[in-house]
Amino acid sequence: MKKILILNFSFLIALMSLVGCGKKAEKPAEAPADENMYIDFTAVTPEGQELAVSELVGKSDYVLVDFWASWCGPCRRLIPVLKEIYASHSREHLQILSCSVDQDEQMWRDALEEEQMPWPQMREDEKHVCSEHYQVQYIPFTVLIDREGHIVALNPDESELEEILFSE
Repeated sequence: MKKILILNFSFLIALMSLVGCGKKAEKPAEAPADENMYIDFTAVTPEGQELAVSELVGKSDYVLVDFWASWCGPCRRLIPVLKEIYASHSREHLQILSCSVDQDEQMWRDALEEEQMPWPQMREDEKHVCSEHYQVQYIPFTVLIDREGHIVALNPDESELEEILFSE
């Protein structure tokens, strides 16, 4: 019986690492009039400043918003892929913005130190719940936004992302 429980638990952990980590959105956000337009939100940077997505949209051809958490294995495995993509494009072409859904600020800060992501970072807190705006149900969850603010892709895989980014 003990072996069966351990095997079932191992299977569940393996399954979660393949499909992503669950993240429940507390309430749906209001959609913009044009459902293909991005929804602006603000969250807190590691320096304690507020940062809005709108501060990046329009300054480069694309902004990739990455919802993640320090405790999410699939999110952490995506970071090196994003680093490669980020390094292969100019800031005029691609900007990445990571929004952590971590509840524990110290875990988030520790992950930032470990991962050394060179793009802007922000984290949800009691006053800023950014994942609600995109009804994020699991992470990692990415949103690709073009210069005009249109959502170009939701959760594109690496090849889809590169196809879009290199199509110009």
